[in-house]
Amino acid sequence: MRNTAPLVYPSAVDRWLLVLLLAPIFMAIAFAAYLLNEGRADEAGTMTLMAAAIAAVTGVFTIPCRYTLLDDALSIRCGLICYQVAYADITEAIPSSTWISGPAMSLKRVIVRTAKRDHILSPEERERFIEELMDRVARSMDPSESETK
Repeated sequence: MRNTAPLVYPSAVDRWLLVLLLAPIFMAIAFAAYLLNEGRADEAGTMTLMAAAIAAVTGVFTIPCRYTLLDDALSIRCGLICYQVAYADITEAIPSSTWISGPAMSLKRVIVRTAKRDHILSPEERERFIEELMDRVARSMDPSESETK
């Protein structure tokens, strides 16, 4: 397959999920403020540390959440989790609204199927992502395409 520029598609983010992820952090901060107001500085400090820990863990597993179309594979990254799916292994990519877990931050999703498993993604530009991904999959299968390095 010829060299093509990597295309990065950030994950779409649903507002309800953003609220769900941020609510524990803000609740811990609010509770810390309440404790501080009540003169319980030690407990307020503990709650502030708890808010920081929740924010760190949430960030480590969700930022960044993106999908990159490389020369020969789809790279999927959500926080520390990062892996690649070779175009040759992809059989189809279809729009979905599944609730199945995956590195996706929206219910406007894409199921990328391989023989071994389904990958659940949620790129911002879903239709364009599917079109570009399947174009690269088709080019990877075409024996007339050759490396131009």
